Amino acid sequence: MALKSGREAGLRVSPGALAGAKAWIEKVTEPEYGRAGYTARGTGPARTEETMERFPPDRSESLTAVAVLSRIFLGEDPARSEMIRKGAELLERTLPRWDEAGGSLDMYYWYYGTLAMFQVGGDGWKRWNDAVKTAIVDRQRKDGAFRGSWDPAGPWGREGGRVYSTALMTMCMEVYYRYPKVFGGR
Repeated sequence: MALKSGREAGLRVSPGALAGAKAWIEKVTEPEYGRAGYTARGTGPARTEETMERFPPDRSESLTAVAVLSRIFLGEDPARSEMIRKGAELLERTLPRWDEAGGSLDMYYWYYGTLAMFQVGGDGWKRWNDAVKTAIVDRQRKDGAFRGSWDPAGPWGREGGRVYSTALMTMCMEVYYRYPKVFGGR
């Protein structure tokens, strides 16, 4: 995102940096089904030792979402890219659901998934967007000093706190106002 934003702002961006990003995404993405890993092919998201059991990595496709979005920002057309299609299908099978007890709550994933699925568009985006709204709108605090915020939850809520959680949930809800589609119109 930093490289794309810099380029859009008119800054010189090294083609080597873009090629390196693309090479890394290829290295960590399982070509058979499109799942991206953190440090190795298809391994899924990273978790701290303390949160691994409570928020199992198989309940999130956060790095797949990052890889799909990065591919689009690097110039792959969602309508033509097999890896974007495969990644988007994984995201659709792991829609946002606020279920802390079941381990499926991952705000980082929801943010990148929202950005990626918005760029992919179509029926998948509609299903994703409906799930995001259902998962997060009713969880916004409506009481007391925390009114308007979201409680720190999920695998990174403790580390990020209320500001982190509120920032990610707010950015999920404003993606269509803030980001144009890379390919095609809104």
